[in-house]
Amino acid sequence: MRIQIRERATGNVPVVVTDPARSWWEGYNDNILRARETAWGENEPLLSREMCELLDDVDAAFAVTGPYQGGPKPDEEAYERCTNPEKFLIVVARARAWTKVLLDRGWAREASRVDWALRPMEPGGTDTVLEPAGDGAVPLVLTAHPPVDSDHPFNVTIAAGNPAVRLASLPDCACDGCDSGSADLLKDLDMWVLSVVDGSLEVDATADCSAVRTSFKAGGGTVQNLDEPTTFTAAPWPANWGHAHWCPTSRRRA
Repeated sequence: MRIQIRERATGNVPVVVTDPARSWWEGYNDNILRARETAWGENEPLLSREMCELLDDVDAAFAVTGPYQGGPKPDEEAYERCTNPEKFLIVVARARAWTKVLLDRGWAREASRVDWALRPMEPGGTDTVLEPAGDGAVPLVLTAHPPVDSDHPFNVTIAAGNPAVRLASLPDCACDGCDSGSADLLKDLDMWVLSVVDGSLEVDATADCSAVRTSFKAGGGTVQNLDEPTTFTAAPWPANWGHAHWCPTSRRRA
């Protein structure tokens, strides 16, 4: 499946430069609050206190793993090499932190198998299937792929549903030229997992095309190697959870 994902659109909202030591979710809410002062982002929803507390817990469980920074502006050859594939083990560590927090909170149990509608792009790997107890909530599947070669280093596939649909593969490219540092990778993984747990996820995957919408992203594209068509709208994992608004730029396919 080739899905073109676009970030939540904010028009001409000014970009606020925040302290890099702060979490991405603190910066995310700060940007929205600053935008509201200029009347550009008055309809943009903040991440809720419950969502931020969940992300704080994941960050605490992840604290033993240090981030890495992106390199200098890449040259042309950087797009043909991966000089340190081991650095991508950080996305596996983040997936484990999410697993620990979600199980410790009692929001899901670990299931023994996964049925696929749309399989991961990477071969092999170890599936962690978290099955929520809430009505309408969909399972989260985190598949950790070991390195195959320098072009296929450590990788995590994020999927959801039963049967499961692949949502993202991180990193989607392991070359030095495309690597901007771990912060962007971890933010991307957090946003996908949070959307599954938050219940702000719609998926429509057929043999012809696909559409995916979350709180943060929306997009669609053609489908390759679909085992089984599926359509679902997720519900929040925990009870009494007020989930986020949908990405306003998306339109669900009729």
